[in-house]
Amino acid sequence: MTLGTNNRLAELFQKYIDKSITEEEYAELFVYIRNPETKEQVLAFMDEHNKKVQSDAFVHEIDWDGMYENITNPKKSGGNKRIAIWKYAAAAAVVVLASVTFLYLGTEKDKVSPLAYKNDVSPGKEKAILTLADGSQIVLENNAAKQLATQGDISIERDANGQIVYLVKGNLEDDLQKINVLSTPAGGKFSVVLSDGSKVWLNASSSIKFPAAFGKDHRKVEIKGEAYFEIEKDKNRPFYVVNGSSEIKVLGTHFNVMAYPDEYRSELTLLEGSVQFTKNGHSEILKPGRQILYTENNRETKQLEANIEEVMAWKNDLFVFNNTDIDEVMKELVRWYDVKVKFEGEKPDISFTGVIPRNTNVSKVLKTLELTGDVVFGIENNVITCEKKKMTK
Repeated sequence: MTLGTNNRLAELFQKYIDKSITEEEYAELFVYIRNPETKEQVLAFMDEHNKKVQSDAFVHEIDWDGMYENITNPKKSGGNKRIAIWKYAAAAAVVVLASVTFLYLGTEKDKVSPLAYKNDVSPGKEKAILTLADGSQIVLENNAAKQLATQGDISIERDANGQIVYLVKGNLEDDLQKINVLSTPAGGKFSVVLSDGSKVWLNASSSIKFPAAFGKDHRKVEIKGEAYFEIEKDKNRPFYVVNGSSEIKVLGTHFNVMAYPDEYRSELTLLEGSVQFTKNGHSEILKPGRQILYTENNRETKQLEANIEEVMAWKNDLFVFNNTDIDEVMKELVRWYDVKVKFEGEKPDISFTGVIPRNTNVSKVLKTLELTGDVVFGIENNVITCEKKKMTK
């Protein structure tokens, strides 16, 4: 490789990281990636970038050689095709190596698909509805008011970050029975600081039911959907999270609960501290980095090591897919973009692995998924149409 080529490759990688690369430059970079003569230089740049961000908590070891082989020799992997996407760092762009697919698929002739992107859909945003004890509702979207409401000696306000905060102003005895509900629609997310200082983040299509103030001996909330908790420590008042027939007991810890009604199972994932999970009279202790899988109608549970990156993706504004089938991927898009999905003809038998930003229009997500070469999408009237790609030699 000449010095000029080496400099050009470095320039293209930097444009990836800066999110300033053009489509023409994408194509140019992927030519380098697929060229066996530039393999060592390509991997060297990958390793150099990885070393620069090793101090970041979200960076993980990557099998660059294996990724390179999957890109340059896609047919060796067998089975369902996957999207190969760079792992991310806090300040770095997510680099979609799967885009190289269009180069090697160029040897096949595609039948023209009737699907088209006739409209686009913006990503979800901060929005929710707060229902107060008296049944009145506050729409939390573009609401600049600092003080939203008062309930007895509790003031409900919005802080500088836009989240709602329950502030104690006096005697709480009269506020214990004032039950509030914070709910997010499809395409929404929101966070709340409860009266004890505990913080809760809600994913799309989720809700949390809680008292305006907690009692002297315990704290209890109910959730549906998905929520991440950071619980204030209080050894005299354990914190309970109820979902259906399951109950989580904590003193002070960080954890995520995913319990959507349309999912075949629910998940409790612990990041920090310790929790006691109880369901139908059966209890077990969960340690950090572990996860419990359970279903509403089955007493049995399964405990295993958690993929924290995948679990926390939604809170970090990412889609993280790990051999995720197309049905599960579409469920995430339905919740986050408030769209519907329909399959035309035979459903593609395909799984996806990789990282895609959630703060992008749905068309960009779908076009990234299309780069597997096995599926095509269309959008019309906020309905995503999906069909298996038809190709002839």
